[in-house]
Amino acid sequence: MKKFLIVTIFLGLAPWYMFGQGDFNKGVSFYKQGQYAKAVTEFEQIVKASPEYEAGFRVLGHCYLKLKDYRKAANSFDKAIDLKGDNFVSYLGGGIAHYNLDEHRRATALLLRAEKYAKTPKDRYQLYETRGAAYFRLGDFPKAIADLEKANSLQRGEVNNLQQLGIAYYQTDDLRQARTYLEQALALSPDSAETRKFLSNIDNKDALEALEANNYAVAASLLEKYTSTNPDDGQAWFNLGLCQLFDEKLDEAKTSFSRSVELLPENWQAHDRLGYIYELQEQYSESLASYRKALELNQDSRISESVDRIQERIRRQNL
Repeated sequence: MKKFLIVTIFLGLAPWYMFGQGDFNKGVSFYKQGQYAKAVTEFEQIVKASPEYEAGFRVLGHCYLKLKDYRKAANSFDKAIDLKGDNFVSYLGGGIAHYNLDEHRRATALLLRAEKYAKTPKDRYQLYETRGAAYFRLGDFPKAIADLEKANSLQRGEVNNLQQLGIAYYQTDDLRQARTYLEQALALSPDSAETRKFLSNIDNKDALEALEANNYAVAASLLEKYTSTNPDDGQAWFNLGLCQLFDEKLDEAKTSFSRSVELLPENWQAHDRLGYIYELQEQYSESLASYRKALELNQDSRISESVDRIQERIRRQNL
């Protein structure tokens, strides 16, 4: 996700250089009209003639950001900072430029320095939003959470911040907070596949906790929701089958275990459970086939006993 500088560059400065090939007034006019390529032409000549002109580099940085030439933007803002190290706009612009270059460590370093110069709520919002996003990209989720929470407190309802907060909380195993923010993000952007994916993953994790706590109905409900959006997750189908089996819903469990073995044919446990369900339903041929497959995959004495037991029942049926 690209980020852009939305502060206004202050141009109300009398050009102290006064001479040079670039035309200051023309450059300012182009800048105000949004003709950034033409403004660049003028200001490149100005800073070449007056290399100590910090505001010129700052304006160049902003123009290059608008033109999405992030390397030149970064170089321009870095030069402005070297010349005058107390201007928030230069730090923020540099941070955004380096962020867009995937140079997230450099971005966070600049934005850490910028914090003491952020005077307004708007400044602080842009700082925390951008720095939080950079920490997020670095995988430093606790720091991302800290900054994005501050950004969210200053300006609520920004879907990207909410989504990143939700994912960051998910990565730190705070599923309650993760669900809260992801649901807010989904409400604002219902078509977001990424948000739906993480919400679905939370359903799966919550289901496993419910299964371990023997809350089979709760676990089954969550897993049914999860498998509806992740139909190719064989392990989830197996877990759903367990919930249904323990809740004595044999036909539903049989369907889930059958789907699991289609997706994970080497999962001996699913074959074993199918064998058990078929046995309970007195479908002994199907039971024997399932138990044999389980035994083929896992040479366990208990499964071998099941095979022998079903073979004996079939023999007696045929007498």
